[in-house]
Amino acid sequence: MGREEFRVIGKKFSKVEALEKATGYLKYSGDFYFPNTLHAKILRSPYAHARIRNIDTRKAEKLQGVKAVISYKDIPKINAMHLFLILPSVQYFDSFLLAEKARHVGDRIAAVAATRPEIAEEALSLVQVDYEELPAVFDPIEAMKSSAPVIHDFAKRGEKKIEIRDNVVASLEIEVGDVEKGFRESELVVENEFRTSRPNNAPLERMVITCCPAPGGRLEVYAPAQSIHGLRMNIAYSLGLPPHKINVHRIYLGGAFGGHIHTGFIELICAFLALKIGQPVRAEKTREEMFLAYGRHPFVMKLRSGVKRDGTLMAQYVEMLDETGAYAFSGQSKLTLGAGFFMSMYRCPNMKCVGKTVYTNTPPLTAMRGAGNPQVHFAVESQMDIVAEKLGMDPIALRYKNHLREGDTFYGQGPDIVCKVATCGTEELLKRGAERIGWENRGKLRAGKPWLKRGFGMARGFHTSGAGSPEPSKFMMDYSGAIVKMNEDGTATLLTACVDVGGGNLSAHVAIVAETLGLTIEDVIISQGDTDSTLYDACTHASRSTYAGGLAVKAAAEKVKGVLLHWASNLLEAPPDILEIKDGRVYALENPSASIDIKDLVQTAQYRNWGTAVGEVSLRPTACPPHFTVCFAEVEVDTETGIVRVVRIISGADPGTAINMDNVKGQLVGGFHMGMGYALLEDTLIDRLSGRILNPNFSDYKTFTAVDMPVLDMVVVETFELTGPFGAKGVGEGATNPVAPAIANAIYNAIGVRFKELPITPEKVLKALKENQSSVRKF
Repeated sequence: MGREEFRVIGKKFSKVEALEKATGYLKYSGDFYFPNTLHAKILRSPYAHARIRNIDTRKAEKLQGVKAVISYKDIPKINAMHLFLILPSVQYFDSFLLAEKARHVGDRIAAVAATRPEIAEEALSLVQVDYEELPAVFDPIEAMKSSAPVIHDFAKRGEKKIEIRDNVVASLEIEVGDVEKGFRESELVVENEFRTSRPNNAPLERMVITCCPAPGGRLEVYAPAQSIHGLRMNIAYSLGLPPHKINVHRIYLGGAFGGHIHTGFIELICAFLALKIGQPVRAEKTREEMFLAYGRHPFVMKLRSGVKRDGTLMAQYVEMLDETGAYAFSGQSKLTLGAGFFMSMYRCPNMKCVGKTVYTNTPPLTAMRGAGNPQVHFAVESQMDIVAEKLGMDPIALRYKNHLREGDTFYGQGPDIVCKVATCGTEELLKRGAERIGWENRGKLRAGKPWLKRGFGMARGFHTSGAGSPEPSKFMMDYSGAIVKMNEDGTATLLTACVDVGGGNLSAHVAIVAETLGLTIEDVIISQGDTDSTLYDACTHASRSTYAGGLAVKAAAEKVKGVLLHWASNLLEAPPDILEIKDGRVYALENPSASIDIKDLVQTAQYRNWGTAVGEVSLRPTACPPHFTVCFAEVEVDTETGIVRVVRIISGADPGTAINMDNVKGQLVGGFHMGMGYALLEDTLIDRLSGRILNPNFSDYKTFTAVDMPVLDMVVVETFELTGPFGAKGVGEGATNPVAPAIANAIYNAIGVRFKELPITPEKVLKALKENQSSVRKF
């Protein structure tokens, strides 16, 4: 079916949950209340590093209304599992439900369940803890020194116990080709160091989980999660329960951006308390606790690039240092992902990545919209502009020459998740983006006032569409399932475990069912579902939901279509291969007057006892096609205040087939917003003496608002990805990746000062201007 023949795909339609959200009918995790619910609170360490000599909970236990107080003495001696997405045989384990040794300010020491939240809070104040404060380290480079305090002595990878040396969680070294040979053959070698920050995912929805004991020793769980099956497995493993004892309900999320890929500690503690007491338990994070639980990994990257004088890349080498905080919920995964993304930035015959993941006495970090890719993009796309300048070459021309294209190897989520690029809209995106921004005026912009400097910058980017590859990964799971069934009135119901985090991926799935079965959007019903009733879906991550989840949905709908055509063949006395479904009817192609309404067809099948038309599919995608993106930025730098204002943006994407163009553009807007914050503003500030977060709330942690957004123009270049559902790829995370380097490159174009550390704050701008007075571009 060609794009011009689509009846639903590519058309504008509202998100399926839009009316429920607008009317307040839709329930988020905080909207679930059950009789006799208890409230859980967690006692947190005031120290960045401390051993617990003794803990006394007797006074807290005697407080009226308190039902349970637990510490490390009361929990199962089972390692906590935080990321079932990683195969358990290679997963990293370094924590328990509650800590015997605090490793960061805010680490969990004890937990209370009481009849009211204020009683639980009071009980926390009655828990007496005798701490032995220990030396702490907050910088990853300092943490690797032999004199640094030891944060963890041991950890486990799968069932294997490993010794931790110099606070290094894991190391990797990957090489393609011969990097040293590539540098010898290069005519220019450029080396720079880049550093990124630790912005917080900062979803508006605060984490709320309710766990309800059920007959048979089962537990019903209501919580925000990017994988309901992953949350079930994490709870079951951490509590030593068989998975069938846990049923997790799928709920719409009020924001995640990667934060709910991981199962935190509060979910596990809440589940443990509910089973221990035998009553529903509800746990709700404060905003400060939200800042303790999420955040993008800071990277330090030493990047070396070798090129020919004509701009041909000959060698790319990077040393990555990944700071994971006090716990490594997924071991070296961000490092592994970063390595795969680095190797996929440009076509280059010789590439090498070496890296380490390091503990510090800071709160643990999670995935955040790109999981290693925004960090790599900032370094590599800044480096490409530096190389272009040294060659006297236009930055766009350098990217034209070296970008990944059809037939090249792409590493989707690390070095063993590989596919061949089949579709690439990069060149068209670069061309149209340059035209829209007026690239020929670069270096000639005027701001009207001598202290205001204008500049253009750009960067190209990508992200994967899932983690599929011809051969399954040895460390990451990626498969999806879907069930589609016809109802007696001719409508269809879709049952999937895929979680919608607000991007509209479930609306895309509805469109895929409607297109396949010749129905309207309104004719397809999404069931909320739970782990009892749905097939496994890996996770809403890696921009995989429309692509990988959509493949399963389309295959399930195709099964239903086959049943409908078989039934219609009997009734219309025509072979199934000459029948077509569209506009709610089944037609005979050779005789359009011979047709039957789908509602009548389904009812006739029911009355004749033919059964229910249903399709169920569980499948693994065998590719992870990159969706390519670009960002062109125009900025204005105030040289008196150091404030950078983004004036205009051209944001572009190649999503394959746009299932819903409004969703694609929405992702471009949201992705740019997060990228602008990453570039100029957002960072979690940690006191280097105490280890406390200095800005754990929205009063002190600043994000850009709608009034800060520049004029945003969008370019969508549709390709047709043969491996995707109706030609679709992903788009969500790729929209963020090129934004920070595009803004940094524009700042350099405006004032002639290169920033290699994020965020680029006014203080840093003023300091750099003072140190580089001769470099500032004059008019």
